Amino acid sequence: MKISLCLQDSTPFLGAATVRLMPDEGYEKVGVHGETAGDFLFPDVDPGKYIVEVAAPGYLEARLKAQVDAGHRQKTMIVLMKPRQIPKDFERPGEPAAITSAGVTSKAASSSPSSVSSPPEAKVNRNFWKLHELEDNIPRADASVPCPMQDILYGVGQRMTEFVATLEKFTAIEYLEHYTVNELGERKALEKRKFEYVVVVGQMKEGKFFIDEFRNGSTDVEQFPAQIATQGLPALALIFHPVLAGDFDFRCEGLGQWGGRELWQLHFVQRVDRPVQIRSYYIAARRFPIYLEGRVWIDPGSGQVVRLESELAKQIPEIELKSEHIMIEYRSVNFISTGQQIWLPYKAEIYVERQQRRYYRQHTFTDFRFFNVETSQTVRAPAGSYSFTNTSDSDIFGELTVVPEAETNLEPITLRFTVPAHTKLFKVVGPGKDVNLPPASLASATFAHNGKDGWVKVEVSLAKETVLDVIPETSLPGNTSSFL
Repeated sequence: MKISLCLQDSTPFLGAATVRLMPDEGYEKVGVHGETAGDFLFPDVDPGKYIVEVAAPGYLEARLKAQVDAGHRQKTMIVLMKPRQIPKDFERPGEPAAITSAGVTSKAASSSPSSVSSPPEAKVNRNFWKLHELEDNIPRADASVPCPMQDILYGVGQRMTEFVATLEKFTAIEYLEHYTVNELGERKALEKRKFEYVVVVGQMKEGKFFIDEFRNGSTDVEQFPAQIATQGLPALALIFHPVLAGDFDFRCEGLGQWGGRELWQLHFVQRVDRPVQIRSYYIAARRFPIYLEGRVWIDPGSGQVVRLESELAKQIPEIELKSEHIMIEYRSVNFISTGQQIWLPYKAEIYVERQQRRYYRQHTFTDFRFFNVETSQTVRAPAGSYSFTNTSDSDIFGELTVVPEAETNLEPITLRFTVPAHTKLFKVVGPGKDVNLPPASLASATFAHNGKDGWVKVEVSLAKETVLDVIPETSLPGNTSSFL
């Protein structure tokens, strides 16, 4: 029996989880991790009724019933992992929701409709001009929850690898608000800009990559207020990419909170014995590397970076750079042209003090569009679908029967089709599609085929709990060539 954990967007659950399989009578079954993320395998499960219990940090515990019938060679149960939501009344005061700074009142800081929202009890007076401010304001985190550091780094590293591998170019509309800040901490002389923002991600040798940014088709710093360009916001989370992660030391602070969610809270700092590759200042054609330290909040299930704060690990006297504090919030962007969901920065705030002047900036990104200029053989499963991968050298004929929930009074749907050798096929669920049923109505499915056991890999991409049985070596009627 296989139990597959997935997220609400149908992607596999990447976080640490405990899965228990207990029969009505007898002893608990022992499982192992499958080759695919989120999969747990329980071999030699006897027919009968079972209870499945799933627990993971930051997610609601699930307790589901399962029925294993005699004769089924493979049974897959899909468990939808639901994030634990924290009521605002119970958000801890240490949650890093504040954007107020020394000398700026909470009212002034929250007066803009585009500012980061937070409950009143969570606001903390923070001085973003101070060196090592992040060490003075460490948000509360539950350190009693075991922190699987290596699993977290692996999961977020996979997300960054996907980002570089799949995202070649994207565009957005960028809104910029720029203020000078006086000695009292008051923001003055607002300047606004609107840019057509383009990011190009390029692959290099040995897994290395580069990111180029263009505003209105140019890299000219003259188009920015105070002739200071903001560059590198999409790149900051790439500190977790396997190519760059070795340049930093990471420390897990526990299970923290942000935006009503429980998230892993990690501290990072640039290693002094490694080259700086992530951020630099360029002044008069000279490069000044920036040693960063900071804090990041990561979704326990997806490995996605939700929020990142960075600051200077040390000042740069040569260019009179005394402070730089960056706060970035990320959200999932759905690119309609490809169906991909990629997490990108949608809001950023920057505090900079250089040459005895202080500046505050807020960047907001909207209307993301994706451009893929290379044909790829990698095909992703559409959301709400069954996928069939034939790993053998022979064409395989199969029959998919999808059964809706009993209370819907809908009839089962049966599809017969051939899966060509070394090919992946998809059967999409939805009204008017391959499986002509509402996705929310599905209860279970069976795929019987005439191939050997293990020749066809069947996966489910549905944002709900469902059961899938795969029955190999089945004699099926029909002309296989009629159902491609």
